[in-house]
Amino acid sequence: MTSRPRLLVAPALLVVAACLVAYVLLGEADEGVLVLAAALVVLGVAVAVWTTRSLANDLDRVHGDAGTQAELLSGVFASETASVLILTDATGAITRFNPGAEAVVGVPEAVALTRTPAFFLDESEVASWALAMRTEGDFAAVAAGLVASDQQQPLDWPFVRPDGERRVMSMTISAIHGADDHVTGYLCAGRDVTDDDDSESGTEQFLATMSLELRAPMASILGYAELLQEELVDPIVTAGARTFVDRIERNGQRMLLLIQDLLTLTRVEDADLELQRDEIDLRTLVAAGFDDLRVRTDGRRLDLSLRLPPEPVHQQCDPKLVEQVVAQLLLNASKFTPDGGRIVVSLKSNGTMSRIVVGDTGLGISLTDRERLFSRFFRSHQPEVQQVQGSGLGLAIVHAVVAAHGGSVTVDSELGRGSTFVVELPCRLAGGASRHDVVDTAPTMTA
Repeated sequence: MTSRPRLLVAPALLVVAACLVAYVLLGEADEGVLVLAAALVVLGVAVAVWTTRSLANDLDRVHGDAGTQAELLSGVFASETASVLILTDATGAITRFNPGAEAVVGVPEAVALTRTPAFFLDESEVASWALAMRTEGDFAAVAAGLVASDQQQPLDWPFVRPDGERRVMSMTISAIHGADDHVTGYLCAGRDVTDDDDSESGTEQFLATMSLELRAPMASILGYAELLQEELVDPIVTAGARTFVDRIERNGQRMLLLIQDLLTLTRVEDADLELQRDEIDLRTLVAAGFDDLRVRTDGRRLDLSLRLPPEPVHQQCDPKLVEQVVAQLLLNASKFTPDGGRIVVSLKSNGTMSRIVVGDTGLGISLTDRERLFSRFFRSHQPEVQQVQGSGLGLAIVHAVVAAHGGSVTVDSELGRGSTFVVELPCRLAGGASRHDVVDTAPTMTA
């Protein structure tokens, strides 16, 4: 018998007994009814006692089950060392910090307790998510916003260890609900992905193969879309159908660009890559890229400036690849610089090294994002950046192409104050171009 019917039996018996007693007192019933009423009272009391004991036993059993579950959860937290498990209350204060979290974050549980995960997470990252979720800047508000937005995929959270080392944790945040369905806390589960190698040979082969396999059918789709656009001459049919065909064509072009980027990245990251060695006037290539920028931003309120030296800049390089570098840097500048901003493109050379500089007054890049800016598929979590379409491959291609030429690419940026990208290329290609590392501070420009 469930709890609710059991609770109603004793009161019902006592109510019936009271009614029978009333009948006797009013002289409308004989003493036999009074005996029956007395019996019902005794039975009601007995049922009440039995119900109370039964509920007490049920409560003990529930407490026992809860204790077992708590012990099980405690065992999981204590034994899991490969993953980060952090339990917080509704305010975000840490209540459990498993050995995996201790090892990854570098802080013992005793130090982490009662503090929020924000004490080790990158402050700018938490602030960016608070802005995106339109919440307060504390961890609990950000966690509540992510849960409410149904964010189920792991997110990369930069964090700082006590020794100052900056690392990245892939973490999922889930809400814990109490009996009344109110949020009683949050479970943060993740792992350290700082040292994950995203350029393994198997992945490289997969990307190359899939890109080649996808290019042919995508070209076919775009071809048929173009034919449909030409055939839609009937104004009645065209009204709705052309809109659909235009969407097919537009999204097909996006897919084709992504495929081409994947193929380019796979090619330039190949250790056996042989560059096409042509000697060009680098001014022509930069000027062409700037002309494309002007066409692409026509109608926008952007102040565009190009500064080229009067003498030819003799550059030995693979022209098509370097052209992609210039195009990608100018594309990024235009995408992330709002109207009213400025983009400046300049070229200098001392005969040994050529320097291409693309500066803007756009959104800027946080220190955390700069550390991963040239990683493939990286997309900043800044809300303004998330609103701009992109694959996260452009700057990875820039880095790979420049490195293949034995050059370097640097960035100097600050949130809200724009960015300056500097590409330096040796004027003559060496026999075996070394791949330089990327640094996050641009060198001082010389006159």
